[in-house]
Amino acid sequence: MRFNALRDDLVKAVQTLQYSVSTRGMMPILSGLKITSVPGSLVLNSNDLESSTTTTCAAQVEEEGTCVVNHKLFMEILRDMRDEKLSFYTVGNEAVLEGSSAFFKLFTLPADEFPATPEVDYEVARGIEASALMKSVQRVARAASKDEKRPTLTGILVELGAGRIKMVSTDSYRLAIDAISDGFEILEEDAYIIPSNALLNFTRIIGGEEKVSLYRNDNKGQVRLSGGGVDYTIRLIEGKFPKYEQFIPEGVEKRVIVGKEEMVGAVKRISLVNAVVRFSIEGEELTVMGESREVGEGKETLKVDYNGEPMVIAFNSKFVEDGLISVEDEEVMIGVTEPLKPGVIKGKEKDDFTYIIMPVRI
Repeated sequence: MRFNALRDDLVKAVQTLQYSVSTRGMMPILSGLKITSVPGSLVLNSNDLESSTTTTCAAQVEEEGTCVVNHKLFMEILRDMRDEKLSFYTVGNEAVLEGSSAFFKLFTLPADEFPATPEVDYEVARGIEASALMKSVQRVARAASKDEKRPTLTGILVELGAGRIKMVSTDSYRLAIDAISDGFEILEEDAYIIPSNALLNFTRIIGGEEKVSLYRNDNKGQVRLSGGGVDYTIRLIEGKFPKYEQFIPEGVEKRVIVGKEEMVGAVKRISLVNAVVRFSIEGEELTVMGESREVGEGKETLKVDYNGEPMVIAFNSKFVEDGLISVEDEEVMIGVTEPLKPGVIKGKEKDDFTYIIMPVRI
């Protein structure tokens, strides 16, 4: 194979593939980047068996062909090269990359050992605004579990139906729910548990102005997100997601309305004293408190709008912060009922995002 391409185009394409490259070293071929030259462009692919990314790059192709090079090495070389235009060609099991002042010869990996790109071609949703998808994924991913022993909780439940796309995650201590309601078409109603890390990676790849389509394969074991010249295929998590509806409080008796930035700042500062923060709510004041034998104690009092009797309730500070920063409104509503019943965090105005958090016994 032989082609010429602009360095910036190659860098962008190769960076796009980084989230489907294996770094574990058990199968060297999975650390590779597959380059296929076709008339007028390059098709680039990475595959770590859990996900696969495919994108294209403009090129002047002189000879068609396929090769696999180490992704990390190739990316580092491209980043540091100063040449604007680059030539690439293969000779036997070697690939040559050169510019006007630089020359690199790299050993290639066996192209026939590179995993085939999965066929995931059944379209189930189209026209999803990438910006809306990015926002929703980032909101709910914070509540997904990191415990690999409970794989279903490391994913985000994506439900297609009733004219909206709902996303749900939980680590059993908190529950995050968000929905995308406009600007797309659902072709098939269904639900998938998609690894939260994979969905986050796609939001890092895709541009905010793009439209995204969602596909599944025949046995519903994989899905593909396609948009902005990128195809990102993900292996789904098998199993049953918890029946999260039963954990949603039917109502909250007491509501606190407080400025979001003020509340985030207070929780962050008090968490330096203790990872568990207590909220003491009375009248028009909410006091955020924390204490520990090793550090000391701290408290901050905020002016709030509150409609209930005095109460004290405690939460994990990181969980509270995650919920607060996911709200878009300038004011948040914190709903509480009793010290040992779940709290609810939402925007003061109408919002599709709901965050439910279990209290800590004090």
